[in-house]
Amino acid sequence: MLATTKVYGCIAHPIDHVKAPTLFTSIFNKKKIDAIMIPIHVYPENLENVVNSLKLVRNFHGMTVTIPHKQSISKLCKKLDDDALFTGAVNWIKFDEHRNLIGNNFDGKGFINGFLGQNYILKDKRVCIFGAGGAAVAIAYALTDTNIKSLKIINRNVNKAFHLKEKLTIKHKSLSVDVSNVDNYILDDCDVIINATSLGLRDGDQIPFDVDKTTKNSIIADIIMQPKDTKLLKTAKNLGRSIHYGKYMIESQTDLVGQFLEIW
Repeated sequence: MLATTKVYGCIAHPIDHVKAPTLFTSIFNKKKIDAIMIPIHVYPENLENVVNSLKLVRNFHGMTVTIPHKQSISKLCKKLDDDALFTGAVNWIKFDEHRNLIGNNFDGKGFINGFLGQNYILKDKRVCIFGAGGAAVAIAYALTDTNIKSLKIINRNVNKAFHLKEKLTIKHKSLSVDVSNVDNYILDDCDVIINATSLGLRDGDQIPFDVDKTTKNSIIADIIMQPKDTKLLKTAKNLGRSIHYGKYMIESQTDLVGQFLEIW
């Protein structure tokens, strides 16, 4: 590390699940870029103060944003790119020449690229997504550009799910979008089921849905990166379902992030 080293961050709470600092520092090294990424553990109530302080650190150039800060940090941005505008959530920020925040969200495109990169298919598939928060909105938004047959949104807060449906159908009027709550849902009419909630991140979390309700040919995807084998994916694997790991969502964002940060 040199005095000229550019510093990037990964801001989260809790922090022990994040993989981005290891991943991106490794990429910087491989590409011979004089930069590192550090973990930044911040409680929600301190987010604005920390961000304002980071604006003053001239060799700090941006950061990836994860649970629970994605929506809160969007309100601190001077400019939001299209995906961040739609989702109301940000998973990467950088600074302009005046140290104002510019936010973007690559979760949706990252998930799609990662899923297709594992030789799965989305065209004409019936997709179900659990969750209607930051990552779920980003993934749902990206799914509308993949020619899926239909989308089902299942969420604890049904009003939030209906709001997401309304936004999606404005963007893509011909897409069939259904909404269910977590107490009454059907999965045997779905080809791909995605957990886009935070369930599975912490020890003791309940499994987000009943895998027994899925068909044997369905694909079960999780966005949780740590642990790699979540309870959901372990259960799905034991039942003979195809599974998709959460790590691919962030690994497939690297090219997009490099362009956004203008470093490769």
